[in-house]
Amino acid sequence: MHVARALLLFLAASTVVANPVSQAAVLSVSVVQANSSTRWFEDSSEVQIFDVVVKNTGNAWLTTKDNLMVHVDSPSLITTRPASVKRLRPNDSAIVEVGVVNKPGVADGSSGPATVVAEWESQGKSSLEITATYGIPTYDPTKSSVDQHEAPDWWRKGKFGIFVHWGLYSIPAWGNVGANESYAEWYWSHQMNPNDPTQTYEWGLEHYGPLFIYDDYIANFTADNFNPKDWVDLFADAGARYFVQVTKHHDGFALFNMSNSISERNSVAQNPHRDFLREVFEAAKQYQPQLHRGTYYSLPEWFNPLYTPYTLSGEFGVGLVEVADYVADFQLPSMDILANDYDTDIMWCDIGGANMAPQFAAPFINAAREQNRQVTINNRCGGIDGDFQTPEYASSTTLITTPWEATRGMDPDSFGFNAATPDSAYMTASDVVTSLIDVVAKNGNLLLDVGPRGDGTIASVMSTHLREAGKWFKAHSESIFDTKYWPSGPGTGVFRYTTTEDAFYIHVTSQPDGNLVIPDLVPYLADDCVTVVGGSKSGAVVPSRQLANGSLVLDVSTDIGKADQYAWTFKISY
Repeated sequence: MHVARALLLFLAASTVVANPVSQAAVLSVSVVQANSSTRWFEDSSEVQIFDVVVKNTGNAWLTTKDNLMVHVDSPSLITTRPASVKRLRPNDSAIVEVGVVNKPGVADGSSGPATVVAEWESQGKSSLEITATYGIPTYDPTKSSVDQHEAPDWWRKGKFGIFVHWGLYSIPAWGNVGANESYAEWYWSHQMNPNDPTQTYEWGLEHYGPLFIYDDYIANFTADNFNPKDWVDLFADAGARYFVQVTKHHDGFALFNMSNSISERNSVAQNPHRDFLREVFEAAKQYQPQLHRGTYYSLPEWFNPLYTPYTLSGEFGVGLVEVADYVADFQLPSMDILANDYDTDIMWCDIGGANMAPQFAAPFINAAREQNRQVTINNRCGGIDGDFQTPEYASSTTLITTPWEATRGMDPDSFGFNAATPDSAYMTASDVVTSLIDVVAKNGNLLLDVGPRGDGTIASVMSTHLREAGKWFKAHSESIFDTKYWPSGPGTGVFRYTTTEDAFYIHVTSQPDGNLVIPDLVPYLADDCVTVVGGSKSGAVVPSRQLANGSLVLDVSTDIGKADQYAWTFKISY
């Protein structure tokens, strides 16, 4: 079969006649888009980032010999980190970051003109004039001010995070299966409705009887086998760069130390009298300090009588403290505690609704900056746009050029642990790897959830598959983390692409064997060396050639095809 396929490819290549040269090849590069950002390089003292898009608008290739550099000219700025572009096909684009600092006397947050300039050999030059913000602004507690904030580079480059849903709902751990399955963390809401299709009401009667109420699970929330070091070690072994811990879900039972003046409905004031969030965060700081730490916080609560718009029919239970205003006297102070007492890097809100998001976000961001930390906020706080979008149990079929994060559980239908879900239904290591590749090629991050059991352990079906995926991520990290998307598209069929300043990566999610024709016109030149990334043949050279129509063909031997699993990655070095 492979011989026949090779013959067909040879005939196709031999019968295609290259177009005659109708005009001299001319290199022309244009700065097509540029803006000052509110981000700074992590390894610097606030070297501000300018995002720049350059496009090859000529008919000649841009290569390393052209020495293209991008900088910013302004009476108020100094370029300290020019950017370079080493490879562009005609009509292709590249996204680069230029670093600048304010000249002495220029106030942070002021604005004025700037010219973004691209220059290359043979006196080639292109420029674009913009109105820029000089330096990193101080934010006011208004939507218009906070909406200027952007997700930092550590989040954009991190690509992979672990979500953790754990709480009272982890004790019953019920979400049904099949067509009637739902989020197990929504147990209390479903339990209160005898007609709910998840049959949670009937399940609760059968297992706990008619007198057992949701808050009776507090006595059972002993966390006997909870070991925060095990958790953060798993996150690191999985290859994650950050994690987001649920601190309070819609049931209103929190896992951190709230002030007793605003709430006693938490694991510190109630059983088991432990600050689980602090334990996890301290374990991360001690054992896996490279992990950025995030907090999920549900703004509303189902049965809290103080939150009328979302309150359902039922009794709220223990720990309610009467305050004058749910948002101003409970919600905002709770979020401030997470920001100030726990130094969260990510505020991951949920549901939205009534809020004081601008009043939270501005001091949160400003205080972190004073510590030379860059923090981020998702798009579910209600009163602000947020730094990134968060589709739930959904990815994207196309490239999205703004920051986004696909979030889902390893369970096919639940974030919280659902004991009814069979092991065979969970995401496998292959699913995790190919999902992350797909999302990253489309400019997204993946926030993948694990739901611990009520005792604090994480089921082996999740931990085993995560660690197996983590081995792949470690071996292929250069092609996933710290990469950018290819502006020409994420890839066709089983092919996905990622880029860096120095290389182009081709990911194939089905095992190749024989001649592999890349369906997209990738930035490959005839003298390029294509190598294997990861697997037992990492670094091996793969014979490569180009068809007359410009398509790249890789001769992937059987040995190389068998040398890896889940996905196969090939590198074009510039």
